[in-house]
Amino acid sequence: MKTFKTYVSFLAIFAMLFTSCSKDEDTAVNPESDKASLSFGALVEDLTNESSNKQSTDVIGDLPFCTDDTAAYVEIVLMQGDTEIVGTEAEPFRVDLVAGQLFTKEVSELELDPGAYSLEHFAVYNAEGALIWLAPRADGTLAQFVDNALPLDINLGAGVKKYVDVSVICYDDRDVNQYGYMFFELDINRAFEYCFFANYCTPEGRHYPAHYSVDISIDGNVIYSGVVNTTGTNEDGDFYADPLCFALPDLAEYGDDEEYIDYTVTLLDWEGAYGDVDQMEISGSLSRAEVMAKFDGTEAVEYDHLRFGCDQ
Repeated sequence: MKTFKTYVSFLAIFAMLFTSCSKDEDTAVNPESDKASLSFGALVEDLTNESSNKQSTDVIGDLPFCTDDTAAYVEIVLMQGDTEIVGTEAEPFRVDLVAGQLFTKEVSELELDPGAYSLEHFAVYNAEGALIWLAPRADGTLAQFVDNALPLDINLGAGVKKYVDVSVICYDDRDVNQYGYMFFELDINRAFEYCFFANYCTPEGRHYPAHYSVDISIDGNVIYSGVVNTTGTNEDGDFYADPLCFALPDLAEYGDDEEYIDYTVTLLDWEGAYGDVDQMEISGSLSRAEVMAKFDGTEAVEYDHLRFGCDQ
């Protein structure tokens, strides 16, 4: 199978430090409000001297290409614990920048209850919708070039108007893995959906909806690990199990019939339904053609119906 590529060709690097217009404006308090207001500001810091740092270039290769495009808006995902509060992984929230400035407009979605939050995703786009700057995640190689990689902890108090500093670097779409992202997290137009549903048949031949987990990788690079479907009992007392759907990368370097997406679906115990089971796995590989064959029209997706211990 063709290697899943992590491109490491870079041409230049800048680090842009997101901060407020002045330190005096980092936090302001409105004693009449129980809400906190969150904004992002920007001050660009040139770190091109990294291009002469041999230790850095030995690790990441050439430095990422930077454009002269003007920033127009940001996309964010803000979480509180495990709950997505503003934006989601599938659909980050857009906040426009003030015209001609590098700080965000005030929006009602960022008027929040006091508490502890974390910024999980932060990307900056030009007016045409092209990604130009990106905040690297801590597990990405490029995190070494910023002071504060994501996730970024944010504490909000009642009545506070808070400006948050976010470190970003120029974005080169050949190098997305080194930012700590999978590219289809940033470009949903290059991903497609694939869904699994499963049944389990007991040795006696009784059929149940299955409780299962899914792992998906591309040439050993894990993109989903241990994702478990939801199971339960409905109001009629019947067992049910939800399907699992995934956004899978549509990689242009693979032919339509070339299988490059590997999956393993593992049967799990289900107390109250079929109980404890011997471990069973169903593994396979998918090509673009096989994924697209599950589409019914432009949007509806037919599930890949798997059967553990059942006659096919």
